[in-house]
Amino acid sequence: MSIAQVANLCHHKLIIDRDRIAGTPLRSVPTYVIRLYKSVMPTELHISDEWKDALASVGLDTFDALMGSSQGKCVSWHTRGQTYRIDLPDGRVVFLKRDAFTSVKDIFTDLCSLRYPQPPCINEVRALRLVADLGIPAPEPVAWGQRRRASLPWRAAMVMQELPGVPMYEFLAAGPSEDRRRSVMQAAGSVAAKLHEARLSWPDMAPKHFIINAGNVGILDLARLRPARRPRRFYAPKQVRRFGARLRNCGGSDGDLTAFLDALRK
Repeated sequence: MSIAQVANLCHHKLIIDRDRIAGTPLRSVPTYVIRLYKSVMPTELHISDEWKDALASVGLDTFDALMGSSQGKCVSWHTRGQTYRIDLPDGRVVFLKRDAFTSVKDIFTDLCSLRYPQPPCINEVRALRLVADLGIPAPEPVAWGQRRRASLPWRAAMVMQELPGVPMYEFLAAGPSEDRRRSVMQAAGSVAAKLHEARLSWPDMAPKHFIINAGNVGILDLARLRPARRPRRFYAPKQVRRFGARLRNCGGSDGDLTAFLDALRK
């Protein structure tokens, strides 16, 4: 529904309901306002059945609660959104990630690419499913929802399970043996190779987004991972060069990068 259609709908509703409101007691007028609001700003929320009770126990079973909650530890904060680490009463750990708004740039980019615009959180839920289908360890989303404004993306939230392990930069800083370093970097290169073979572009490929757990390598922060519209040669080299620069900045050696590239090119 376009903005013009939404405006026409609002005007139509106000004209149709004008006479009814005029003859209705004042206490009933908000009902019309609520109906109009819901038609222009629809809200959706999906929660996995096995997680409904767990999230309800900490008051996170509605979209407004997800957007307004500040419980847990804030592990990431920026103007557009926040991420919280929350310990549930049953001992499990989840992460609440939310978008306070969707940037005009993101909406415009999706429209120009002939994609249906979605908030970053909803894009990440879809990306996590794509990655899981490739057999790559990644957080599992257990709840997600959004509120749109005039049919365009606005606010969104998601809850995902914890991905066990430590970021790659922490693994390298711990000083593992050369064989261990090489094995892990090769595993990370194999993960990147799977993404490229599946024609998935991941601009946020960085050491902090690779999670190391007993030799297994998973990934997270996939809001910008999408199926590529162009051949691999147009995006893969740039992403790999950026990863190499970030790897050196966090203490990685030339040998680490060589092991990563060897596995990537197999």
